[in-house]
Amino acid sequence: MINKWELISSEISYQKKWLTVHEQSVKLPKGQVLSPYLVIDVPSFCNVFIVTENEEVVLVKQYRQAAGIMSVELPGGMIDPGEVPEVAALREMQEETGFSSSDIELLYTIHPNPPLENNQAWFYLVKGAKQNKNIQLDPFEDIELLLVSKEKFMYMLLNHSFTHGSQIGAMYAAAIKLGWLVAK
Repeated sequence: MINKWELISSEISYQKKWLTVHEQSVKLPKGQVLSPYLVIDVPSFCNVFIVTENEEVVLVKQYRQAAGIMSVELPGGMIDPGEVPEVAALREMQEETGFSSSDIELLYTIHPNPPLENNQAWFYLVKGAKQNKNIQLDPFEDIELLLVSKEKFMYMLLNHSFTHGSQIGAMYAAAIKLGWLVAK
């Protein structure tokens, strides 16, 4: 039987903007003490797989500094403190793409990197989306909106064109849910 670790102590060793690093001392089930054990506190986030009335997938292209790449991704972003994840997903969808729809369902929730980070991620499927508002990017966002046919999207997915690791599962889950990919 696997047991939880016992937290002996925890102190903040770094904190800036939206990232906090906790230096912990933990006691393992067999009595060993692991110190320091680093826990990264970053905000939870959401992403939205958006399908328009014409069965186009709404994607965004943006530069990702840490990886040094241009990334084609699902729209989404951080969930504000106290914000309901579904509300955050609809807000991010509207801000980044100008699209909206009331047909939203949760695909799943994950812990993106549980050995190091304490956040969660919510992935949603939105169908029948219409673009009815202007894009309202945050001051530091630079995003190109892409509308991709379901055929082109499936080609990109099956040929490993997407590189944002935490989003790949949601892309497959949405494709299966929509009947674009049959799970055997």
